[in-house]
Amino acid sequence: MLQPSISRPAEMSTDSTAGERGAMPLGLMSMVLPVRAGVCRLWAGRHLPAVPTDALPLLVCHGGPGVPSDYLFPLAEILQRPVIFFDQLGCGRSDRPEPTDQEYSIAASVRDLVELIEALVAEGWIPNRDGRAAYHLYGQSFGGILAFETLTAAEGPPLPRSLTLSNVPSSVPVLLEEVAILSADLGGDGARFDATHVCRLASRPAALRAAYAPGHPGSHWRGVNVIGDWCVSEGCVASFSLPVLRLAAEYDFVTPRSMQGWHQLSAQQLVVLSGAAHHALLEKPWTYGAHLEAFLQIHEG
Repeated sequence: MLQPSISRPAEMSTDSTAGERGAMPLGLMSMVLPVRAGVCRLWAGRHLPAVPTDALPLLVCHGGPGVPSDYLFPLAEILQRPVIFFDQLGCGRSDRPEPTDQEYSIAASVRDLVELIEALVAEGWIPNRDGRAAYHLYGQSFGGILAFETLTAAEGPPLPRSLTLSNVPSSVPVLLEEVAILSADLGGDGARFDATHVCRLASRPAALRAAYAPGHPGSHWRGVNVIGDWCVSEGCVASFSLPVLRLAAEYDFVTPRSMQGWHQLSAQQLVVLSGAAHHALLEKPWTYGAHLEAFLQIHEG
């Protein structure tokens, strides 16, 4: 997820234990896939539903940058289809080359995701139907930025049947302005900001603690400041024709003003989850999952 820089008490710097690092859903199948001419490897995991289904897989892009997929693993429990996760380069179970050896940027991450999708098709994790790759793409927070940039790249991947943007800003500079306002309203108290705008549950869910377990997030390229100048291209939004589900939340620090650039998407559905914040998936899992699954089923063809 995007991580606003707000002062927190020392005891709030992490909400996890080393023992929770790397916990994965039961039955998750893993493999590593080469990218960047085979120099680097990305971890990917696939979860299949208990009941066999012809539903298309959902490929999940996590946020951060640099916060691995663990906090999105609950998607595997609430959706009635295969769900594919991967950790971006530099975090989680994927390789962590030094910045002096490999590039860390949105553009480099786009190229990695294109290679990953092509590899998933070759491995059969993404099926071919009617002569083309058949899958849905999902991005939460920074993962949505990565997903959209990948689908609008000059040399992009096979197009999915749909795109889901969950808690995704269209302008990071505007987002930072909004975070500053929200923080000031709370007296600059980082703990109150987290409890109000990041995750409103009384205790942090295990999946979120696992994502932030010591040594699990990335350290080379992490947090909102490394993408601080990103804004979506108006031209790309205007020409984007895939069906899009936008999932937002009432108390999220990704405010309506920071998402205004998405308004011109031609085939979008917006769902705002009441009572939830940035981690709406973890706060309202069954409501969140019902909206997401219904959208995906509509766009299977």
